[in-house]
Amino acid sequence: MNSPHMDYSLAPRASGPVSWLETFLVTGLAIGLGLWLAPNDPLQMFAPFPWPVLAPLLVGVRYGFVRGLLSAGLLVLAVFVLRHNGLEGYAEIEPSFIVGVLVCGMLVGEVRDLWERRLQRLQMANNYRQYRLDEFTRSHQILRVSHDLLEQRVAGSDQSLRSSLLGLRDKLRLMPGQGDGLALLADAVLAVLGQYGSLRVAGLYRVHENEKQLLPEALASIGVMGALDVDDELIKLCLERGELVSVRQELIDAGHSMQFSSLQACIPLIDAEDRLLAILAVRQMPFFAFQERTLSLLALLAGHIADLLRRDQQVLQLADADAQHFTQQLKRSLVDVEQHGLSAGLFGFEMTRANDELARLFERSQRGLDLQLPLLNSRGNRLLLVLLPLTSPQGAEGYLARIGLMLHEHFGIDSDLASLGVRVLPYSLEPAGERNELRNFLFNECGLNDQQVAV
Repeated sequence: MNSPHMDYSLAPRASGPVSWLETFLVTGLAIGLGLWLAPNDPLQMFAPFPWPVLAPLLVGVRYGFVRGLLSAGLLVLAVFVLRHNGLEGYAEIEPSFIVGVLVCGMLVGEVRDLWERRLQRLQMANNYRQYRLDEFTRSHQILRVSHDLLEQRVAGSDQSLRSSLLGLRDKLRLMPGQGDGLALLADAVLAVLGQYGSLRVAGLYRVHENEKQLLPEALASIGVMGALDVDDELIKLCLERGELVSVRQELIDAGHSMQFSSLQACIPLIDAEDRLLAILAVRQMPFFAFQERTLSLLALLAGHIADLLRRDQQVLQLADADAQHFTQQLKRSLVDVEQHGLSAGLFGFEMTRANDELARLFERSQRGLDLQLPLLNSRGNRLLLVLLPLTSPQGAEGYLARIGLMLHEHFGIDSDLASLGVRVLPYSLEPAGERNELRNFLFNECGLNDQQVAV
């Protein structure tokens, strides 16, 4: 996050009173230099170029419209003060000079504010893409490691990592709506982590969400964990960095690890949005398992479990994993619309006639960030929901135009969605919209129910 490629600011900005102080200082310096260098015309009204106008230009570029206008206003005020004090050259004031100074301060400041707003929207869009990339990376790593483990296990104990996570998800679905998922599933979570990490002595401990402090009571444990020191250096380092930390194998072999920590490793349960739920404190694990590959597996698995525990209970009630993922991303788009004003598009393509070739064409039309969910609505027709995150209404129209071109290329120039028996149901997620309108679109217009999509 500290990379220069993540810096979207136009210029380093001061905050609070400092910015106002700099505005007065820069403008005062421009006026003071004018009085010193050209006492007869300190503001260069009659010079080939009015150099003091650089003050509102500089302030406007750095701080925006309001402070740029204030700096220009101070220059104009200085003109009238000098005239009132009897400066002969300013007996007659040029109106064009006053208007020009004010316009320069306002225009530069407004352009700066406009680009600042554009860069903020770019940053929010980039953060969303980074979130999706992290989610994909975790899923990819879980799948890859699960495949490797399946090759190593014998036929009698070849339960895959994916099936273990699906089992946890099914248990979460059966929990009451207001239940504490971490406390109720602590034993199951620790059993999964212990199975893939070959843990001998370990405990799962909750982290206070607001204070980033470990609670000393274990939610679940393997072996005789004993009392845990919350001020342990390894725990403090794990809380501070929010990532897996462990004692080097050389210190353990030399017998010096106890001088630093009584633990061998700490694995945080942190979700894709960097919210820390708990810490797995490992006091003892076999020598063959204490290696980078096993610890990386535990970290990935802990992150995936944290995502499950943090998932919306309403979303978990959906039986289909694809429907859960689609609903979760739809809710994220709603949050982006409500909090950041980032529009999104939603389409429902209802196929009144069966057409497998057309369904495959829709599948091929999916872009990188788009999500598709095939369903069967209450009218007995196949319905394809398509979510277009971070897409304006104009972008949604472009998506439909691209679908039309694909239809012309595949089915002929006279073909369109209507002629192929497809009913297009569009909906735009915009800041002015309400969730009740979205529910009406999904449940009434599209013919779906809350067991298929939960909003």
